[in-house]
Amino acid sequence: MTHFADVTEAAACLAPPGEPDEFLDPLKPVNEAAELLSPSGWLFKLAELYLPRDPVKWAKESFAGDWKAYARCVSAWQETGRACDGVARNLRSGNARIDATWDGNAAGAAAHYFSALAGHLADFRTTLDVMGVEYLAIAQSVSCAGEAVGDCLGAIVDALIALALTAAVEAASGGTAALAAAALGTEELLTVLREWELMVRCVAAAQAAMHAGHGTLVRLGTEALAGLNAFPLPGAGYDHPAV
Repeated sequence: MTHFADVTEAAACLAPPGEPDEFLDPLKPVNEAAELLSPSGWLFKLAELYLPRDPVKWAKESFAGDWKAYARCVSAWQETGRACDGVARNLRSGNARIDATWDGNAAGAAAHYFSALAGHLADFRTTLDVMGVEYLAIAQSVSCAGEAVGDCLGAIVDALIALALTAAVEAASGGTAALAAAALGTEELLTVLREWELMVRCVAAAQAAMHAGHGTLVRLGTEALAGLNAFPLPGAGYDHPAV
């Protein structure tokens, strides 16, 4: 039996996946805001007087999940695609070498089969690359939303602190000072409402990106698997009569 050396080590591509560059776990800014402000947790109870939900609890529920593991799928899809491409290159290289030493109908059938298999694997690599891009887009969208929501929480707390202080000033004074405090308190309350609305919009945008990306991933995966499943496997091994 003739053996041919592979031109690439496809299995070497199947390394443990890593996180994409510039990825921030969306829960990190939310958790940091909650930890830094835990001594002032009563402020968020104050926020519930003006908002439909506790903003920190709502943010944590919105970003629940292992997003680090999700982000690592980007590398997993890309490296799996590289492995498929490596196998395709090895098949083409071996096919070319066998063609130089083997003739006949069986040789022609084998060459055609392995050439087609290499083409399918190359196409599968392209699909996996696109899936990696979709995963990256979703991960980055959720990451950016988490960072923005963390900023909103900080702004809400700042406004609530100012609101509590102005309420104290208003209660302790009268006349012009009380009117000024009331006006400032109204502005801070509007800030709380604006930041909450921005939080909701950020999460909604991330959810929309996630749903759209999921639809694309389902389509790509279904098409790729259908193509591979439709590719025929050899009915039996070939035994050369002269061997």
